[in-house]
Amino acid sequence: MDTAAPSKSPRIHFGYCVILAMVLGNFIPISMGLSCAGIFYPPLSEALGVDKGVLGYYSTVLWISALVVLPFTGKLMNRGSARICLTLGSVLTTAAFVLLWNLHYLWQFYVAAALVGASVTIFIFLAPSTLANRWFARRAGFWLGVIMAFTGIGGVVWSTVGGMLIQQIGWSSTYLVFAALSACTIPTSFFLTASYPAEKGLLPWGAEQGQEQGAAASSRSAASSPAKAASSPKTAQAKAPALSGVSVGEAMRMPAFFLICLICFGINMGMQIYFLTPSYASTLQVTAMVPLLGSFASSATMAGQTVGKLALGAVGDRYPFKSFLLALCLGMVSVSMLGLCAESAFAFVSASLLFGAFYALTNVMMPLYTRRFFGDRDYAAIYSRVSMVASISNAAGAFIWGTLVSITGNFLFMYVAAFVIMVGTAACVLMLRSHDRSTPTPAPATVTARAGAQAS
Repeated sequence: MDTAAPSKSPRIHFGYCVILAMVLGNFIPISMGLSCAGIFYPPLSEALGVDKGVLGYYSTVLWISALVVLPFTGKLMNRGSARICLTLGSVLTTAAFVLLWNLHYLWQFYVAAALVGASVTIFIFLAPSTLANRWFARRAGFWLGVIMAFTGIGGVVWSTVGGMLIQQIGWSSTYLVFAALSACTIPTSFFLTASYPAEKGLLPWGAEQGQEQGAAASSRSAASSPAKAASSPKTAQAKAPALSGVSVGEAMRMPAFFLICLICFGINMGMQIYFLTPSYASTLQVTAMVPLLGSFASSATMAGQTVGKLALGAVGDRYPFKSFLLALCLGMVSVSMLGLCAESAFAFVSASLLFGAFYALTNVMMPLYTRRFFGDRDYAAIYSRVSMVASISNAAGAFIWGTLVSITGNFLFMYVAAFVIMVGTAACVLMLRSHDRSTPTPAPATVTARAGAQAS
């Protein structure tokens, strides 16, 4: 009796197309909307007749918008509408830049920030971690790191390009260029995205070997039981796999969920001090000898963030707690150097580079922890709630650090507070480790194996 052979995987797995769509979304519209906002403040301040500090509320509005939108985008992503989500994200950022191109009133500026915030929930918080886990049975963490690294790469590239364009063609025309480039990601988000491998008749990348072994076993079973084989569907490969894990309600009652939220709050609060680095540099005497010290430090942080995300993506699955604590330690070293050794240009830039490793934690390790402790069943919905904490701490951090510096007139208090927050976050990570049940202890496994051997 002839049996149908399992369909071979395509030469290029469609999962790589999904990764490409998210890479382009983070590299172009998201990095432009997040990392490049500050380069427009000086010309916009003059054009609108407002203080630069007022324009700085762009970040606060953005993160509040993300907080409000996250529950809705989380539900949409959890229902399997990834193509709609990514396309919507590209459309929203394009619309934001079109609005900024024709900017006449301050309220338009804040509306654009809200549109970018809604897009951020898709391209940064939800889509990368959700789709990388769905499409890759192996190395999902690595691809998550790759996707998130392009936010940092894009920040370095488009801040430089945008600054040059503002000088050459003006801020309004530069926004129009950004809108055109963002619009290019609308077709890639639509055509290169699918919610599950089953929609393309595929298994997640890395699961092919297990599928082939299962198909061979099915063939042997079919040969011994033709009637049973006739009743089994021929398109088993196209079936969406049953997802393991806990429900949203169960997750929110677990101590691990509370600890993950605390960790998320801590690292995002600490991360916000990065945006005050150029202001800090302008207060140092060494800046007279190195006028671009603030810019060099910001670029160093983005470079460190890029390397950190790639490294955490590569080893985070295997060493989730050691790698997290190492990045936290580098953050502690960084803020110590910034507070105590800032009058050395080399130390200032080096500390900013190390800070990039800490900066990389939130968008790589938080998704990995969420999946590790709660599984894939309601992953998008659970992670959307964790991301809401990130949005709250980002918005609060931007306000708190600026207020602290304004009240004290000194940046040292900010770095001391950041160090304390990092220590507290490390303690939460250690407590979370005690709740980790992903790896069973050897003793019960040995007992089970012996019991099975005796039974046989």
